[in-house]
Amino acid sequence: MLSVEAKSIQNVHRWQIPLILLTISFLTGCSILGSDVDRVETVSKPTERTPLNIEPAEPVNLDDVEWYIITPENAEEILTQLKDDGNEPAIFGLTSSGYEKLSLNFAEIRKHINTQRRILLQYKQYYEDSPPPESSEQ
Repeated sequence: MLSVEAKSIQNVHRWQIPLILLTISFLTGCSILGSDVDRVETVSKPTERTPLNIEPAEPVNLDDVEWYIITPENAEEILTQLKDDGNEPAIFGLTSSGYEKLSLNFAEIRKHINTQRRILLQYKQYYEDSPPPESSEQ
C-alpha cells in the first residue's frame, strides 16, 4: 500500500499533464489546426476638415466716461458744477499709482484679447486652409 504522501504526489502528477495540455492549447489557439484567418486591412484616408462656423466678434461700443480731476483747490467748484448739472456728486478716488495700475490692467486685458483673437484666426486658417485676414492690432 502506498503511503499518504505517495498518493498525494501521484494525484499531483495526474493533474499536471492535462493542465499542461490545456495551457498549450490556450496559448496556440486555432493555429495548430492550420486554418487561414483573413487579415484585417486598415486603410486610412484624409477627411475634409469641417469649416468653422465662427462669426467675427462685433466691435464693442463703449459709452464715453467723463472724468473729473479733483484737487483740494478745485473740489468745491467741481462739486457745485455737478449739483448744478443735476448730478448727485459721488467721489471715487485713485492715487496716481492706482491710476497707473488701472492703465496697466487694461493693457493686459487688451493683450489677452488680442492673443485670443490670434488663436481663433489660426484655428480658422488651419481648418479652412485660407490665409488669415489682415488685422490691425490695437
